[in-house]
Amino acid sequence: MEEQIQLTTSDNHLIYGTLNYQQESKKTLLIFVHGLTGSQNEHLCFNAVPFFTSRNFDTFRFDLYSSRKQGRKLSECDISTHSADLNMVLDNFKDKYQNIILIGHSLGVPTILQSNYNNIDQVTKIVLWDPTRGLLDLNSRSIVYYPQLKKYIWHKSKEVLLSESMVKEWKAVSDIKSQIEKITKPCKFIFAGDHYCYDAWKPFLPEISVASKVSIIPNATHVFYEEGTEKILFEETLSWIQ
Repeated sequence: MEEQIQLTTSDNHLIYGTLNYQQESKKTLLIFVHGLTGSQNEHLCFNAVPFFTSRNFDTFRFDLYSSRKQGRKLSECDISTHSADLNMVLDNFKDKYQNIILIGHSLGVPTILQSNYNNIDQVTKIVLWDPTRGLLDLNSRSIVYYPQLKKYIWHKSKEVLLSESMVKEWKAVSDIKSQIEKITKPCKFIFAGDHYCYDAWKPFLPEISVASKVSIIPNATHVFYEEGTEKILFEETLSWIQ
């Protein structure tokens, strides 16, 4: 079963999400939090639905910004905005499920860690897919500030407009020790073997104060689109949440 859900934020934006569920199951919900420039329909979130629903998990994926009516604009967002919207999603589901598991990719990881997830008893585990190491250098990422816009433009395959606060907060999460301190629920890290995030996080992983596990997927880059790597990502996630 599939249901389109809209949640209205306190500043009158709409959060668009998709709930996939089995009619008789209200035990465990997986909530997917996409990364920067991602969406609920990117391959990691979209393909996760049949994999996990066929294994008796309900899933919810949502857009942190959207071109649809009253959707947020990425250029007006920052990590704090994303975390506040995740809080609204959690509030919507926390009394409907016995267990909620949060799964975040890249910038979706600090979005989770800065949310109120640690205060919600129903959130029992988190899964962190190749979490961002933060923004260390604007030049190497081809991110340029335009004073006339009071915005940054990320010059990648598509030009991406970013707010000043987004860049500031993205820089701040390069303090990985502070991110580790925000982990208060059992967690699993799954890193891409051919990306640089693991090297940044590795020195701090022993400092996690709760149950945790780390897996590395060989030959995978940050978005896990290499042949077979997405399936391994889902299987590694499943092994932690079962």
